Amino acid sequence: MIRPEQVYVCLWSHMDREPGHIHFVVQPVTKADMARFEAAGPELQLAMFRAGESPREAEIDAVCARLRPLLADQIQ
Repeated sequence: MIRPEQVYVCLWSHMDREPGHIHFVVQPVTKADMARFEAAGPELQLAMFRAGESPREAEIDAVCARLRPLLADQIQ
């Protein structure tokens, strides 16, 4: 289980610099991430994206399973 010290949340809308779709990014951040990339805030998020590391599929599935019931009532 991820135990972040912080969670960065961003909403991006772009496609050829025109609104067309959205990216909703939820990115857990630990002190180890900050130390590893020697950055914080937007600089850390950019460094993490550039590293191209993705969570394992099982981790993504676990987060989705926890969020799905919480968001289900909000979607209708």
